[in-house]
Amino acid sequence: MLRETREAISLCQFMEINAQLSHDELLDEAAEQYSVLIIEGSADDLLVVRSSLMGDGRFSVHHAATLAEGIERLQSDREMNGVMPDAITLDLNLPDSSGLETFSRIHQLFPDEPLIILTDEHDERFAVEAMRLGAQDYVHKSSLDGRTLVRALLYAIERNKRRLAEHRQRAVEREVDFAAQIQQHLLPKASPEIAGFDVAGLSVSAESASGDFYDFIDHGDGKWDIVLADVCGHGIGPAMITVGTRRLLRSCAALHEDVGDLMTIANRGICEDTFKSLFVTLFFVRLDPRHMRLEYVGAGHLAFLIDIDGVVTDLTTCGIPTGVDPSYLYRADGMIEVSTGQIVLLMSDGIWEAQKDEQEPFGMHRACEIAYQYRDQSASEISNQVISAVKAYCYPQSVQDDMTVVVIKVQ
Repeated sequence: MLRETREAISLCQFMEINAQLSHDELLDEAAEQYSVLIIEGSADDLLVVRSSLMGDGRFSVHHAATLAEGIERLQSDREMNGVMPDAITLDLNLPDSSGLETFSRIHQLFPDEPLIILTDEHDERFAVEAMRLGAQDYVHKSSLDGRTLVRALLYAIERNKRRLAEHRQRAVEREVDFAAQIQQHLLPKASPEIAGFDVAGLSVSAESASGDFYDFIDHGDGKWDIVLADVCGHGIGPAMITVGTRRLLRSCAALHEDVGDLMTIANRGICEDTFKSLFVTLFFVRLDPRHMRLEYVGAGHLAFLIDIDGVVTDLTTCGIPTGVDPSYLYRADGMIEVSTGQIVLLMSDGIWEAQKDEQEPFGMHRACEIAYQYRDQSASEISNQVISAVKAYCYPQSVQDDMTVVVIKVQ
């Protein structure tokens, strides 16, 4: 019946329908939720489709009579304002294209647009193949009614939204995984070999990427610089800051003998890389194995000295977190001499703030007790035991923040 009607409509009538359609679009566009481009060469088929959609009240309808016109309109929409239609209906037999090629040409140019094939009975095989290649659905013109087409379009739009969201999510996950690989690559590959000391670190991220890091820096004159840093927050943003902070500290460590000057210069660079509410706390140690002493400076962070009899001394610091005030002047917070059996424990707040439900936090001194309990083990094993104890404390919940531990064990 549609074919017979098509033959009965003159070119003038077809042009009148297009003109009326354009007028109605302007009137109805503000109230519509979805925009649909109908690529249809038949006037009566266009009239049926338009009536089906406009009667629903949720669609604004736009029309192209040929494939070339449809492609031109889509390209113009993308280039001029970046706003594409929510869906496209496509007749496989157009004045300038027919069969599966009609679908292929438009799908190659606009692969992210949800597309419904409107097909005659004898074109069903092409419609099925088009779905295999990426079309969302197809509807027979012979059974076309408002409910069928509206349902197909709504499902197609929703499926496409879900598909694009999943695609974006996978892309983000790939980027985050790549960032995590870079970050892992920047962590020390092995513990440093320092006469009289056993030093090790361990970092476990709450997400793929971490806002914590630790580093061992060979000062070149027998001394070693050991640092633990914690960027506010966790995830990809803070992870980006850790990379820059690590490089700044390494560069400054090579140029400055005074740890206060080192931190002051590094802070200026960190301030350039951060913004309001984003800061970096850290504890920096310069270890001198020849004189068995260490000098330290902190930026909103402290560490702990665990004596051979289990007495814990807080290595408190005065410096504010880096990334807050570029004019702040840091000074060395202390210098201590160490002896066999002592342990210096550095850790991020993900350790001591970890908690389950309404329990009290894991706590700083509970971590020190774990380190002392395993004092006869290697520095690496002590680090593992502290992390394991925090996980067990929070079980069955997972730890919500990055956790990093550095152990300096005096042999």
